[in-house]
Amino acid sequence: MRKFISLMMLCLLLLSLSLPVSADEGIIIIPTVIPAQAEESDSLDPKLEAMLAWALETAADDSHGYSQSSRFGPNYDCTSFVSTALMEAGFGLDHPLSTYTLVTELPEYGFRVYKKGETEPQKGDILVLRGDHAEICMGDGGCVAAHKDYDGRSGDRSGHEIEYRTGDDSWGCPFCDYAQYDRILRYEPLMPLSVVSIDLRLTLIIR
Repeated sequence: MRKFISLMMLCLLLLSLSLPVSADEGIIIIPTVIPAQAEESDSLDPKLEAMLAWALETAADDSHGYSQSSRFGPNYDCTSFVSTALMEAGFGLDHPLSTYTLVTELPEYGFRVYKKGETEPQKGDILVLRGDHAEICMGDGGCVAAHKDYDGRSGDRSGHEIEYRTGDDSWGCPFCDYAQYDRILRYEPLMPLSVVSIDLRLTLIIR
């Protein structure tokens, strides 16, 4: 029995020589490695930035107008405009969507669907009124979208067929500013699985 106690004391002594000692005298701590947490950032995802950049560039180019019969470039309707923005930005989408399939299919590409009233629109969201219209939210009460064909010709001679609008300009943005939508699609991809931080400490008190 004495030999066993002596052996245990020797093991504890050797352990104490190899482990850090806390500020409290006589307490040996075995620390665990705690992985650093991901840094939070207010910037948009690069794919969202690319989507917004394409939408604004296209809206500013009057060779692109509104059309439902010829809607896959250079003219677009509301949903082909949003779909093409997603495709050009590299979300992996390879076919155009409707106001209904935007809601049902975009969750496969990292978008979460919110009902109207569950959250407030923010920059990068896609606002949808199923069966009617879709726009890309730019934040601060503004949206960019393919709105309407004003002259029946290709291109945008009025400058308003595909346009970035805010609630303050003369054309207004009633769809975004006055909440004429029923779904908000927000890009919220699942974060990669990471090791859960567990802070377990084995404390040996030597007297």
